[in-house]
Amino acid sequence: MRHHSDEKPRSAGSWVREQRLPSVEELAWLRSVAGVACCREMAAGRGADTPAAIAYWRERLDPHLVTAAWSQVVLRRAAAGRFSRAADMLFDRVGLEQTTDEVVAGHKAKRFAGLGPVADLCCGIGGDALALAAVANVTVVDWSAPRVAMAEHNARVYGGEVLGLVADAAVARPEVGAVHVDPDRRPQGLRRHEPELGSPNLAEVANLVRHYTNVAVKLSPGADSEALPFDAEVELISHHGECKQAVAWTGRLAGCYRRATALPSGETVGVDSPDDLTWPSPGEIAAGRLLYEPDAAVVRAHLVGPLARQYELAPVDPLIAYLVGDREVRSSLLAGFRILEVIPWSTVSARKLLHRHDVGRLEIKTRGFAGRPEDLLRKLRPKGQTSAALLLTRLGDRPVGILAQRLRA
Repeated sequence: MRHHSDEKPRSAGSWVREQRLPSVEELAWLRSVAGVACCREMAAGRGADTPAAIAYWRERLDPHLVTAAWSQVVLRRAAAGRFSRAADMLFDRVGLEQTTDEVVAGHKAKRFAGLGPVADLCCGIGGDALALAAVANVTVVDWSAPRVAMAEHNARVYGGEVLGLVADAAVARPEVGAVHVDPDRRPQGLRRHEPELGSPNLAEVANLVRHYTNVAVKLSPGADSEALPFDAEVELISHHGECKQAVAWTGRLAGCYRRATALPSGETVGVDSPDDLTWPSPGEIAAGRLLYEPDAAVVRAHLVGPLARQYELAPVDPLIAYLVGDREVRSSLLAGFRILEVIPWSTVSARKLLHRHDVGRLEIKTRGFAGRPEDLLRKLRPKGQTSAALLLTRLGDRPVGILAQRLRA
């Protein structure tokens, strides 16, 4: 995050969600005894979310402090699933939406151990910095003084200390052994996946890599990693099955060519060369066989083939990321199903299939198949007594339905 200001005019059609940052003065008050007590009272039930409640608080506080405190209460509730100590942290809405979750940040920080001091450039509210502070001395850099203050505070909440520097991340050059950089993907308001459109842009990030060598670049999971103008390991990271982010690791931080990691288990699969990304030959889908759905990070990292070979599985089709085999595999990188029946797809045939198996509670998953699961569920209207999963996909140009039961994790 660099040059843009909260007061900068926005063009028509640009991102219009509330972007207000608390001021440095408001943040100081929020950290004070009075501010902490106010937030706790609001969080305990006396909010500022009705006219009467707002009037109550404005009799006691300046209006801007009421807004600052209530905003923190709302944002802390939103952050509770991402940070175990959210109730004591400081946020702004955009900073929270863009920050790294606690579990993902902890996974990333492990690679920085032993490399000396670390700079967290474009630190935002400090989601990565609070984890980095557990393994290194950290300097946090951001164009925004309020965000630097929030990053410093949030690191302290987790028992660490970071040194704050308000500066342009593309220009600042702290004396450190490794760097983490999180380019702003919304420099013009709308979220973008392309690394070259971030701030710092891709050329500026490349300059950082040349200067520091040991650099971790946070990317969108949808970014084209082939567009990077420097050699890097690209890791896709998921948490509870959702692909959260990609990271380009350079220098001593890198360990292979491509990697996928599933959290919270930390199980990983990686390859050393693009030649290792090929898929094995397709296998047969049949009742009684086992079908596996790779984790989202594996699919995003194009590591379906290597994972299939690791567990002696075969794809159902050269273009479809479902794998089949005959032995049960225990892996957090794979969700397993036992195939009950396979049919050529039609709504009529699917209703008969569900009736034959007495299915009433149905999970629908699609891959390479047009149609939204919620729309398909309304059309099928299952009414039986058992639970099952319906996996809809294509074999070549043929749409098929695979009725299956999930294997227990």
